[in-house]
Amino acid sequence: MTVHLGRPAAPNGGDSHVVRTVLPGGLRVITESLPAVRSAAFGIWAGVGSRDEDLAYAGATHYLEHLLFKGTSRRSALDISAAMDAVGGELNAFTAKEYTCYYARVLDVDLPLAIDVLADMVTSSLIEPKDVDAERGVILDEIAMNDDDPSDTVHEAFAAQLFGDTPIGRPILGSVDSINAITRGQIAEHYAARYKPQNLVVAAAGSLDHAELVDLTRSAFGPVLTGDAKPLPPRGPGGPRRPGRPAPACGWCRAASSRRTSSWGAAGCRGPTIAGSRSAC
Repeated sequence: MTVHLGRPAAPNGGDSHVVRTVLPGGLRVITESLPAVRSAAFGIWAGVGSRDEDLAYAGATHYLEHLLFKGTSRRSALDISAAMDAVGGELNAFTAKEYTCYYARVLDVDLPLAIDVLADMVTSSLIEPKDVDAERGVILDEIAMNDDDPSDTVHEAFAAQLFGDTPIGRPILGSVDSINAITRGQIAEHYAARYKPQNLVVAAAGSLDHAELVDLTRSAFGPVLTGDAKPLPPRGPGGPRRPGRPAPACGWCRAASSRRTSSWGAAGCRGPTIAGSRSAC
């Protein structure tokens, strides 16, 4: 089903065209055409954040975000980064309290490549034990860096005071104890339960054609687009949870600023992308 959502004013004075299509399996594809530009931004948003974790899984969502860059059956970690570097594109991700996003910015002619790489990562990550072990140290370093940054600790102290000892009141990164204890099996379970088409949104904006992007997305997601599942609706306090896990009692305060401070290092993440979120690369 395709729905045309209107023509809001574009930044450069032209028209933009927003369209929404739902593919089999409940995958939503939303685009905004901006004819005045020659680039495109493409993202895959998963409706899973740190609010979906109990104590045993604290930090699993952010941990998983790191691991999706480490390789699939078609691409190694080097292949993933080299594919985007070769066309001058940007590839990144971040985890927040209620969602995770994987995104790329490229020239319009390279949008098919970005779609293929991101869809491969999101649907076909291997989550190898060696990568789980390697990233454990990276995430522990992030926690230590976070503890040394007053602007980060004050946001987490505020959330803890406001929401208490609930999933939404705990740090997105998890704790030293939870990261040391979490297993590859737990992370793989979290991945299988959450990264389903009905819990994903594909969003793109820039120089693009909606019908072409839908076809590219359908091809890139391939066999996972099956069944008649409907997109999961926006969730309130009792939104979708991993089966058998308790739901937290409240939503997330959205008053955080949009300060960007991330940078890439050889070992992985080096800090938050947005206050209230954590970046993997």
